[in-house]
Amino acid sequence: MNRRADQVAQALNAQREAFKAFLVARVGNAAEAEDILQNGLLKALHHAGEIADTDKTVAWFYQVLRHAVIDHYRSRGAVKRRNDALGATIEALGEDVAAAPPGWEAQLCGCLGSVIGSLKPRYAELLRRVELEGEPVNAAARALGITPGNASITLHRARQELRDKLRAFCGACADGACLDCHCAPTAEKRGGA
Repeated sequence: MNRRADQVAQALNAQREAFKAFLVARVGNAAEAEDILQNGLLKALHHAGEIADTDKTVAWFYQVLRHAVIDHYRSRGAVKRRNDALGATIEALGEDVAAAPPGWEAQLCGCLGSVIGSLKPRYAELLRRVELEGEPVNAAARALGITPGNASITLHRARQELRDKLRAFCGACADGACLDCHCAPTAEKRGGA
């Protein structure tokens, strides 16, 4: 590290807790604040040679953090808009977002529970609620703290991942409806996925 970068690092490290408090107050989440702070520190060290007056390093870094917070919210807004639009498109195209009929789970492949358990926790929880417990998508979305459009997107992706894992797990048996499964036990099924 060159002398200027070392001076910048020392000046910023002395104020680290104040920077983090500044960010937590603006993003409301300590983990996100820490990520933003780390990225800002990397940027500061990268641009250390461009800081003309090292006495103004802290003020300059607060400006870097303000811009990082704005970028953070822009990014979150873009992701939300994209997910909501995709959810609306899926619903408009007729993606089946209805819950499974009552009693359906009794006919399902015995492998389903362990395969669902191997999915991302958010996917597994949404599939359990909607497909196995018959909870409406809107109610599941509310319970999970996400928008109905986002729940539709997540459910669509979870179903696709479940299909792929069942095909890999059960083989040809999964190509049907995976009902009344009689697939032969494999080492993977006996030992866990």
